Amino acid sequence: MIESAGGVLAIVLRFVALTATTGTLGAWAVSRLVATRFDAEGNTAPRLAMRTLARHAALWCLAMLALSAFARLSLPVASVPDAVSGAVGGAAGLAAIGTPWGKALLAQGIVAAVTFAVLLRSAPVRAWPLAGECGVALLAFIPPFLAHAGSASELRAAAVFVDLLHGAAAGGWVGALAIVTIAAARADAPARAIAILGAFHPVAVIAAPTVFVTGLITAWLRMGVPVGIASPTYSGLFVAKLLLVGITGFIGAGHSKLATRKVPVAALGAVRRTLAAECAFALLVLVITAVLVGTAPIG
Repeated sequence: MIESAGGVLAIVLRFVALTATTGTLGAWAVSRLVATRFDAEGNTAPRLAMRTLARHAALWCLAMLALSAFARLSLPVASVPDAVSGAVGGAAGLAAIGTPWGKALLAQGIVAAVTFAVLLRSAPVRAWPLAGECGVALLAFIPPFLAHAGSASELRAAAVFVDLLHGAAAGGWVGALAIVTIAAARADAPARAIAILGAFHPVAVIAAPTVFVTGLITAWLRMGVPVGIASPTYSGLFVAKLLLVGITGFIGAGHSKLATRKVPVAALGAVRRTLAAECAFALLVLVITAVLVGTAPIG
């Protein structure tokens, strides 16, 4: 399975790219959708702290995304399935740029680098400059063209749209979750940690189900009804991914109860541990996705 997905190096670079893209989208979601919820309470300090943390996370993620994109261009096109690359194996560098896969990858690297520069030059207290937001929108749009959706022979527009929703929702849930976890870990009291979860709750309650539903639609578009988890194929890994997404969502449901104050205030240590567990399962989902993206679907 590893070799059919392009080898260890290709999988690692895809994992870095997926994680960085998800983190960048999550940083935007925290800055624009989570931090602003503190404004309603007239509490400026938490809003500024969340935006600063999100900005730092975005800069790191954008740098990793740009580097991984250019590094992936140096790999032989044979390291991805022909259905994805749209080219005969063996081409790399400038030759790879002539393929649809290479053009999308080059665009990803350039947009990530430009967005990094824009965000670096912007005032730290600002949410996101307009040029930065345009960059994030493009970074959300590019990934489907680096995966199977962009080369689908049937229902291509639907596949790209579903992949776009899937990736954007993953950023709003998993990417933002990582930043929220760090913010909660830095909280000096359980009440503050739960306030952070409360601000994140409206985003997560929309993004998490969207990830699961679009994942199911993607399974149907790629291969119909996937076979069991024991199958050592694309289908089996897809089932494993959906199960891990379900587990991650189950843990997140517990945080949802805390956020809406339906249970007594928990110890800060317990909140930190469950948030870390949710992030760990989400990380496993990204690892499996890195393998799936480079593996030809099997119907």
